[in-house]
Amino acid sequence: MKKIFISYSWENDEHKRLVGTIGELLESDGLEVTIDQWDLKPGDDLSLYMEKAVSESDYVLIVCSEGYKKKADNRIGGSGYEAKLITTEFSMKQNKKKFIPIYVGGVWEEVSPRFLAGNMYVNLSSLTGSESFERNYTDLLTTICGLERIKKKNIDTKERIAERLGVSKEELQFKNDPYEIKIEGIITNEVTMPKNDGSRGSALYKIPFRLNKSPNSDWKKLFLHYWDRPSSFTSMHRPGIARVEGDKILLDGTMIEEVQKYHRDTLLLAVKEANEKYNQHLKKLEIEKERLLKAERNHNDKISKLAGEIRFD
Repeated sequence: MKKIFISYSWENDEHKRLVGTIGELLESDGLEVTIDQWDLKPGDDLSLYMEKAVSESDYVLIVCSEGYKKKADNRIGGSGYEAKLITTEFSMKQNKKKFIPIYVGGVWEEVSPRFLAGNMYVNLSSLTGSESFERNYTDLLTTICGLERIKKKNIDTKERIAERLGVSKEELQFKNDPYEIKIEGIITNEVTMPKNDGSRGSALYKIPFRLNKSPNSDWKKLFLHYWDRPSSFTSMHRPGIARVEGDKILLDGTMIEEVQKYHRDTLLLAVKEANEKYNQHLKKLEIEKERLLKAERNHNDKISKLAGEIRFD
């Protein structure tokens, strides 16, 4: 059971009742609440009571008011002593989230003590039972109990649009999206059998790799170029065995062991370099397109301006 101490200033009966109401709500929700108006009896050691309440509680709720601010800032009375205890914990770099400001009305700057400057408060200024009070009180309860709201799952906007258009996600490309081809894996059921007839290369076979989408002809040319002339390769590299068909890359004349040891890295490198080069190409096309559009606009503006100045009367 979480232990809660409510720190406040005895200003008037209405304020005391409000503090008592908050305490009763917390107790009704299964929390152990300490409030001086409930617990202190004549003759009790007030300083010891406050020290134990602050140190032993899991959370300290500070009900902010003009009276509390005045006493806390000037270290007057019980509220001033509690403020001293709280700031001592702050200076010892203990859990500052333990101390939660509660706003119940007034101008925040006029009711918030200096040691709470910058702390986010819980607004319980609305009438008890109102929608606003219940929402904010629930947030307080959620914080005290260490609960977290389950976040909405990430929504793939492109996927949603594709569903509405009745096309695949891969068929869509936002204007500023990079063109990216990825290898998703080996299509194992389409790997061919080697001849193994003793002839040269008869132990080799064809291995297809699934791509995330079918690349266009320009990308295919770039990929084949970088496969045949990779920037990094081993002595086991086999130029000339790659081709692209639909959404597949085919290596025709290799073995799975070679793919595992050598060709995988070269494949990834060739795909990466083809992606980079093709995106550079797209960027140049976009710049050229903007240049031509700007030139056309300037030309049309010039024609319109001069045509308006030519009179035929």
